Amino acid sequence: MESGKVNFKGMKDALIIMLDEEQDFDELMQELAKKLEASVKFLKGVNYPVRVKGRELSNEQFVLVAAKIKEITGLDVSIEDGKSSTLTKEKTKKPENTQLKSMFYGIDEGMTKFHRGTLRSGQLVKFHGNVVIIGDANPGSEIVASGNIVVLGTVRGILHAGATGNKNAVAVAFNLYPTQLRIADIITRPPEEKFSKAQLPEIAYIKDDNIYIEYYLPNK
Repeated sequence: MESGKVNFKGMKDALIIMLDEEQDFDELMQELAKKLEASVKFLKGVNYPVRVKGRELSNEQFVLVAAKIKEITGLDVSIEDGKSSTLTKEKTKKPENTQLKSMFYGIDEGMTKFHRGTLRSGQLVKFHGNVVIIGDANPGSEIVASGNIVVLGTVRGILHAGATGNKNAVAVAFNLYPTQLRIADIITRPPEEKFSKAQLPEIAYIKDDNIYIEYYLPNK
């Protein structure tokens, strides 16, 4: 495999990880893991943001890259606004519903905290920005974010998106069964049982000062 496809660059206020835009993504992930493991002692001493640049990534690819960095180094990855941002909106047809069209507007803006692993009872993840949980959120756990919350698993704990009053924030999970769901200052508790379950992620959002939960159909 060619060298130089993944490079680290230390700045005064951030650690930049440059990804080659031409290399196959799977090969890029292998080299990223190799270089992270070789530099883990140095990286564990980093106390400023880590940013990924050099290549446009889909939402799914960015989650994979950020999760790998978190897994090996314990560091969270931030997202930069503007041309240097590596998190791009998926180039798929958006839902026709006007509310759904704007649901993910701004989800790639600002800082994002990634947590890998299941949240257990008593655990709290709180962050001024977006939060992505790669795992489940068990009963008794709590996630609080000033931005959006995305859980790549089942939620049975407490969610509070848009905690600073952002009514445009959303909460997304593969299965939404929270004991309490709050977006901005609006609180709801979804029904304990659902009669059917499609193999689709669910999204909670505010419309007309009410919280709605429905399946997310990106190609609808």
